[in-house]
Amino acid sequence: MDKGPADPVVKEKVLAYLDTIEKAKSKEIAKAIGELKGAVDNAVKELAMEDKVEYLYITTTFVALKGKVAPPE
Repeated sequence: MDKGPADPVVKEKVLAYLDTIEKAKSKEIAKAIGELKGAVDNAVKELAMEDKVEYLYITTTFVALKGKVAPPE
């Protein structure tokens, strides 16, 4: 089921929020920016394909700006 392209406004809100923190879960981002989780998930997916954010798997899935979180040593 295709949800269509992400809302550019939501994408900008996600990027702006991630710029203020190290990492967050999608539901935390949605709550912080006042958007539906589905809209945030769609925006994050597109931002990951655009290589602007990355998924981090640290016991659960987090989202962070690309390169903001150092890889584990």
